[in-house]
Formats: sequence, structure tokens, C-alpha cells
Amino acid sequence: MMKRSLIAAAVLLGSLGTHPVLAQEAVAVVPAVAAVAAPVEETGMFAQKNFSSSIYLTTNYIFRGISNSNGPAIQGSLDYTYDGFFVGVWASNTEFSDSNLEIDYYGGYRFSYMTFDFTLQGLYYSFPGENPNSTDGFDLFNGAESNYGEFNLGIAHTFGVEFAPSVAFNYYYTPDNFGEDGPANTVQLNLGATLPEGFGLYSTVGYSTTEGDKSSGFLNGYSYVYYSGGLTYVIKGFKLDVGYVGNDQSASLLDFYAPSAPPNFSKLVDGSFVFTVSRTF
Repeated sequence: MMKRSLIAAAVLLGSLGTHPVLAQEAVAVVPAVAAVAAPVEETGMFAQKNFSSSIYLTTNYIFRGISNSNGPAIQGSLDYTYDGFFVGVWASNTEFSDSNLEIDYYGGYRFSYMTFDFTLQGLYYSFPGENPNSTDGFDLFNGAESNYGEFNLGIAHTFGVEFAPSVAFNYYYTPDNFGEDGPANTVQLNLGATLPEGFGLYSTVGYSTTEGDKSSGFLNGYSYVYYSGGLTYVIKGFKLDVGYVGNDQSASLLDFYAPSAPPNFSKLVDGSFVFTVSRTF
């Protein structure tokens, strides 16, 4: 389970400085200046620009409207991109594992057609050290497998007008959700805009439904709406993000996470403000 931005763009700006020329009363001979060759941009599969890493410090790791950390989290990622193809790994502390560790792997292909950007990718969510027959936190203890895979199709468009408003739609499908809980489908809509002075706005709304099997089959699964909205600010290479994340507290979601009998995980589905600091290298 991860909180990640699947479609993003970076723009590098360069500046050209000028130096004043001082007039001389007498004519002087100006020595020739040797030409300096411009650095050659590194190209190919193993060019440095194809590799990146990011680190995140957040007050709460929330995935699709549900807290996975029940508090602060430290997260990081390593990514490789070449000619539209990409692979990466992302990790975070989580309460959904006995070892309090989640490691996610992903890879796919991005391409543009006309004015739209497309993403096709596969994801694998893993929880090393998780014992399905015991619990230490909010992890499973019903003998069900935690690890699962997911497929994603995304399409995005950025409008070429002031503030560069953007819209993105993502569809996610897994044949067997977390806890061997059967097929799950998620649709998500993202809106964003770039503001002056390094600020940005974003909002997200999604709908997720799980059929239910080993974990929530006794409830015939669960469905809910989740949402978020916030403000970002970039300063000296750091990105600051403050927003609110929540869900519709649907009856089926509360029946699964906050039943009348223990264990009660109700705090995981409570909405909250989240502050995150991140940097990409």
C-alpha cells in the first residue's frame, strides 16, 4: 500500500548571467579567451539522469483514505526511467506488518499521445516479516497472505493555460486484495494546478470496492469513497505538503474496520490533516 504520485513532470530552468564591461581611456589589447567546450550531456541507458531517489517524512501514512501507520512514517524510493520504461521500489514503516515494514515494487511504461499522457504499470505490495498467524499492531492474524499485486492504467492531461491545471484518471485492479480478500477495483480522479511563487493545489477523490474473501468475506466485502485536498510549496529543493485526507465512513467500511467486537481499528479510518516533507535527488 503506498502513497505515491504515478504521473509527474519536472522542469529545469537555467540562467544566463552578464558581466559589465568597463570602458578604458586608453586603447588596450584584449587577450584572446580560449573557447570552453560545453559539457556533453550523458546519454544511454545508464545515464545519471535516468536514476533518482526520494525521501519522505510524513505525519501519517494514509493509503486511499485509510491510515497504514497510525502516526508518523519515514518513506523512501529508488527509481529508474529510460525511454518511457520505468521500474522502482518504495518502502515505509507500517502497522500492517509484524516487522512494521512495507516494501513495494513497480514497473511499467509511460507514453504520450496527442495531448494526453498514459501510464501502464504493475505493482507488488509486500510486507516482509509478517506472520499471518499472529499480530503485533493492526496487521492480519487470520492466516491470510498480506502480499498482493495490482495493475494500473492512468491517463492525464495538462492544459496549456495559466496555472497549468491538470486532470488525471487512474484505474486499479487486483485479483486478490490485501489479506487474500478477493478481487478489488479502484477508480481515482486527481485535479491539480500550479500557482505562482512555488505553490501548488491538488485534490483527489476515489472509489474502492473489495469483493471480500478470507478477511472481509463474512461481510460480503466493503466499499467506500475516499478524498483528499491540499497545498504544496517548493523551497530550496524541498517539497512541503499540507492537506486533509478522509473517507465517507461507509457502513461496510466501518463494519470491517470498527466492528463492535475486538479488534477495533476505527482510528485507521478517521480523517486527518497530514503534513509531509519530501525531496528528490
